[in-house]
Order: sequence, then structure tokens, then C-alpha cells
Amino acid sequence: MNKRYNLHTLVLLLVLCLTFLARPAGAGDASLATLADRARQCGVFSETVDRVRAAVASGDLTEADGASLLAPLVEACDRKLPLAPLEDKLEEGLSKHVRPALIVHALKVRINDYAFVAGLLPGPSGKTDARVLVALGEGLSKGATRADVEAYVNEFGGQQPDPFLTGAEMVSLLGQAGFDYALTRTVLKAGFDANALTPEWRYLVRLVLIARQRGVRDPEIAENAVAVLGDGGTLGDLSIRLGFTSRSLTGRTISN
Repeated sequence: MNKRYNLHTLVLLLVLCLTFLARPAGAGDASLATLADRARQCGVFSETVDRVRAAVASGDLTEADGASLLAPLVEACDRKLPLAPLEDKLEEGLSKHVRPALIVHALKVRINDYAFVAGLLPGPSGKTDARVLVALGEGLSKGATRADVEAYVNEFGGQQPDPFLTGAEMVSLLGQAGFDYALTRTVLKAGFDANALTPEWRYLVRLVLIARQRGVRDPEIAENAVAVLGDGGTLGDLSIRLGFTSRSLTGRTISN
């Protein structure tokens, strides 16, 4: 009885396997083709889509892998989230031969971070400043905390767009460097109050890293930054106040 049952089961499994293998070539790529079309129509960079499809055609990726890589981009596009950083991340992963599952995970993390930021930002849905979304979203993906980002948007969300963007970049970069947000907040408030938060202040993080190497503690950096901003000063003025010279990331020499 058991032998007949086992033989019947084996025959059934063999028939199912042969049926699967006998499917027409290309039948399994419908999902990939559909996602590729949707991605292009939604605004995903055509070269990124072509790169994924070429990798599938060459055998470097399975069709399922290709579909899984395009799905997050379609989702981001449908949710009106920034695409360029996601496209870059996907392309980077493919060029480095990172496993598709890891690329997909990285893309989903960024999408979640962008969506979190988009939910905080003021303004009609779909009309938020993409520059701020990228600055804060990338900051989250690289070490800044959601609590810091939320605190920044809640307190300073009413500022003018360009200074607010500079502040967002400062929160992102300083957060990645482990600069305490309470200190960052005092610097930001001084800058906003004095209308002195010009774009060069996004590079404060560079000055922080240099100052740390020279034994200057973070509270001292923040205290001096507040004083300089209160006087409408520049990053160069802060460098001089801290007692050393450096070169800003804008290419200008800061000297005393």
C-alpha cells in the first residue's frame, strides 16, 4: 500500500516538473516586462531600467531578481519620492555585483526614510521640496536619527526654503558625525534668528571634524558658532575664532 502510494506521488511530481519545464520561453518574464514599462512611464531613468534588463538578458540576474529590483523604484515613483538617489544606489549595487536581495533591502530602507521625511514636511502632498527630502532622507540612511529630523522640522519648518534647506543639510551631516542635536539646534536657532544661515554653513561638519582632531570639544564649537552667527559672520570667521585655518568644501581658503 505504502509502496503504491509513494510511486503514485513520485509520478505526480515528475509530471508537474515536466509541465513547468515545458512552458514557452519568456512566459516567466511578464512581471519583469510589466514593471519595466511602468517604471519608464512613471519617470524612472530609462538607462537604469535598461541596465537591469540587460543584466537579466546576460544571465547575471534572474527575471525574478530583475523584477524585485525595479519594484521599489516603481513604488517610489508612485509615492512621488525622489528617484535619482535610488537609481544611483541600484546602479552602484549592480556594478559591485551586490546580491539583489541586499540591493532591494537598501532601496526599501531609503524609501521608508524618504516617506518618513515627506510625512513631516509642511506643504501639500507631492509638492514638498525634493532637495530637503533628499538631504534629510539620505541623512537618515547614513546615521542621522528620526528624532533629530522630526525635531528640526517641527521647530523650524516655517523658515524660508533656502535657509531651511541649509539647516536640513546641517542636521543631516552633523547627525552623521554624531554631533549632539541639542548643540546643532542652538547653532540653527542663532542662524535663523540673525538671518545668517547662508549655504556655506552646510559645511560646518568639516570644521567640526577638524576641530575635534585638534582637541576642541563639540560644546565649544557650538558656542563659538552661535556667537559668530549672531554677528552675521561666516564659516571663515568661526575658523578664525577657533584659532586655526582650514579650507572649506566650497574650494575657498579660510585664513586669518
